[in-house]
Amino acid sequence: MALLFYPHEDDLDKGSMEEKLDLLRDAAERYKAVILDLASKTAQAEAAQGKSENEHKKRMVPRELVAAFNWDAVAKVLREIREMPETTGPGKAMKAQRLTKLAEIYELLRAAKMPKLEAVRLALINEANQIHGGSSQVA
Repeated sequence: MALLFYPHEDDLDKGSMEEKLDLLRDAAERYKAVILDLASKTAQAEAAQGKSENEHKKRMVPRELVAAFNWDAVAKVLREIREMPETTGPGKAMKAQRLTKLAEIYELLRAAKMPKLEAVRLALINEANQIHGGSSQVA
């Protein structure tokens, strides 16, 4: 079975930043659906065999992977957002808005069995708040 990458590399080469963020969000939703579906099927199969969750905590090996997220695409978009100028009020607001959208993408990926992404999501929200000039910090 071939490994599917979400999003496809060629899809991010064209379009505006908003389109790239929308594409990443759609890809994260599809990736999350695939991962949660696979986890559900595995849990059902183990329940049918009479195994409890604590009995059988097996890690996936690379040959068992069916999908992977293209982190290079996320890194490119994050780099482009961070390189945006912050000299004007509208520029700051746009940069903060895009960082918030990227944090939403990280939230989707965190829900796809990647709990360690919560720290990155919170850091992006804090950065967006600081750029926007908000004094509130996310705990």
